[in-house]
Amino acid sequence: MADGSIPTGKDAQESQADGAAPARPREKPAGLHAGQEFTASAVWSGDGAGAGHVQLPDAAVTFPIAGSRGPEDPAGANPEELLLGALAACFVNTWAIFLKKLQVGYAEPAIRVSARLEDDPGGGFRVTDAVIHAQVPASLYETDRAKVDKTLALSEKYCIVSKVARAAMPVKVEVQTV
Repeated sequence: MADGSIPTGKDAQESQADGAAPARPREKPAGLHAGQEFTASAVWSGDGAGAGHVQLPDAAVTFPIAGSRGPEDPAGANPEELLLGALAACFVNTWAIFLKKLQVGYAEPAIRVSARLEDDPGGGFRVTDAVIHAQVPASLYETDRAKVDKTLALSEKYCIVSKVARAAMPVKVEVQTV
């Protein structure tokens, strides 16, 4: 069998013997693919009150990190803030994709993510829930509420980081008109 005649599955189609419409392949976000790996590295100096930095080599980004700290100590982001930052970045990007797909005119979508830290019965603390506050212009929400709600529901379904967070705690989306 010549290489050109080896079936690749590229042109395979699901059977329509049941009369169902052919399934459309789901679009994947540009730049992502199954099996893709991401890396991050961290370096720390000192004990729990120390500080360090995280490096994301694929993005060529390095930023400061810290452990427990008070609001007045800007040594770097703590892990809880990094978790919320990852959730915020993923959700707002996914939301922007669905706003464009559904032709909702909101060029600079904005969100705020909050979470609650509670005592963990097993010791220490844990993040118990997260809320994604979608900031929607009041005029847009009045005129296109159904479409805006649909974009948020789709974003909640497809945001990779919110899927991971929901496996560990409740994550909800609330509209905040601005």
